Amino acid sequence: MPKRNRTAERAVSKVGETFELVDDNNVNILAGLALHNDVITKAQEDELISFVQSQCERGRSGQLRKPTYLRSSGARSRGNQREALQYGGFFDFNKARPGKRGQVPEFPPILVKLVTHLMDKG
Repeated sequence: MPKRNRTAERAVSKVGETFELVDDNNVNILAGLALHNDVITKAQEDELISFVQSQCERGRSGQLRKPTYLRSSGARSRGNQREALQYGGFFDFNKARPGKRGQVPEFPPILVKLVTHLMDKG
């Protein structure tokens, strides 16, 4: 793996705040990443965070089954506390491609509302 220059540059444009982090091969590994501020309200943000936290807790307690709730485990992920919630479509992280259809529940209403809001915002 190439060494990366850990100094990311930031720029603000009409499409949001963009970032640049160039590796040793002169490739911007953050190309396409943009931060958009003030797209959702604080109340919407709090509602989403509460939803995600409650879903992760349900997953930890066994109320959500794989692949809806995934948590890193095994020798390869030692020290990695990553959790994933998947709704609407399953992505197979091991094969790095979409998985079989129908393995995860449909989008919950809170996420449908978020997607609609984001599309309305443009």
